Amino acid sequence: MSFGTYLKEKWLTYVFAAAGFAFAAAVYKLDTDLGITVSNAAYIITGICLLFIVFVVIDYTVIKSRLEKFKRFCDVHAPSDIIDEFYYPLDRGYAEFVHTISQEYEKHKAEMQTRSSEDLEFVTRWTHDIKVPISALRLILESYESDLPQEFYQKMDTEISKIQQGTQTILYNIKSNTFYHDYRISRVRTKKLIADVLKEYSNFFSYKKINISITGEDHLVLTDEKWSAYIISQIISNAVKYTPDHGDITICTCNDDRKTTISIRNSGMGITQRDIGQVFAEGYTSSFDRSGMKATGYGMYLAKKLSDKLGHELLVESEPGQYAQFDISFFDDDKTVYQVTKM
Repeated sequence: MSFGTYLKEKWLTYVFAAAGFAFAAAVYKLDTDLGITVSNAAYIITGICLLFIVFVVIDYTVIKSRLEKFKRFCDVHAPSDIIDEFYYPLDRGYAEFVHTISQEYEKHKAEMQTRSSEDLEFVTRWTHDIKVPISALRLILESYESDLPQEFYQKMDTEISKIQQGTQTILYNIKSNTFYHDYRISRVRTKKLIADVLKEYSNFFSYKKINISITGEDHLVLTDEKWSAYIISQIISNAVKYTPDHGDITICTCNDDRKTTISIRNSGMGITQRDIGQVFAEGYTSSFDRSGMKATGYGMYLAKKLSDKLGHELLVESEPGQYAQFDISFFDDDKTVYQVTKM
C-alpha cells in the first residue's frame, strides 16, 4: 500500500487532528489570561508535531502490515486455521467473510467440475456409439447404389459424410483438451499422409468433377500421424467445400533446409482481405457465402489449435476471386518434439 493510498484511507482522522490543532492555536491566541510563555508554547507544539509524525509512521506501518497479511491470507485460499492469527477484530471479521465466500466458491466449482465431467463422458460415449449406426447407414446406402437415382445417392452420401465429419470434430475437440495423453511422435511420409486423407474425399471429387493435382517429392516429417492427418483432412474438406464444380485442387510438397511444407490450393472465390485474418478464429465464418454451403467455423480453428500443439505452422494466403491456399509446415530441427514434450 502506498502512502498516498494510506492518506486517502485516513483522511478523516487527519482532518479532525488538523481541526484540533487549529482550535488549540485559536485558544492560545485569543485567551490573554493563558499563562503559557512563547517558548513553552513552541516546545509544546514541537513535541506534539513529533508525536504526530511518530503516530503517522507507526499507523501507516501497522495498516500496511495488516493489509499484506490479509492479502497473503486470500492468496492461500482463505484457510480457516489462519483466521485466529488476526489480532484486530475488523480484520478477523473480513477474514471470516472471505473464508465463507471461498468455501462456497470451492463447493460450487467442485459441483460444476463434476457436472462438466459427467456431461463430457456422456458426449464422448454417445459420439463413439453413434459412429456404428453411421457406418451401418453408409453400408446400407452403398448396397443399394445401383437401385437408387444417382442424384439421390450423392445427396445422401454427402449428408452422411457431413455427419461423420461432425462426429469426428467432436471427438478430436474433446481429445485436444487432453492432447498430451494421446500423441505419438514419429517419422511419417508426406505421401502417406496425403493419400490417406484423399481417400476420404474421393467421392466428392467425383461429384463436383474436381481436378486433383499432386506435385512434389515424398519426404519424412516428424509428427503425430493421426493428428496431422486430421489437420490435413480439415484443409481438404475446406478446399472441397469452396471449390466450384470442375474446379482445381493442387497439393504440393516442398522442402528446404529448415522445414517441409504441404501446400493445398483450391480455385474459386478465395478469401477476402477482411476475412483472411480471422480464418482460424473460433466460430468464424466467411463474411459472404462463397459456396452456398453452411459452415460451423470450427474446423479450421481446431486445425490451427492442433498445429500449434504439435509445433507445426499453419498459414493461409489467398487471391480473392482466384484461389485460397493453406500451408502446413513441419520443422526439421526437432522443434516439434520440444513443443509437444514440454507440455
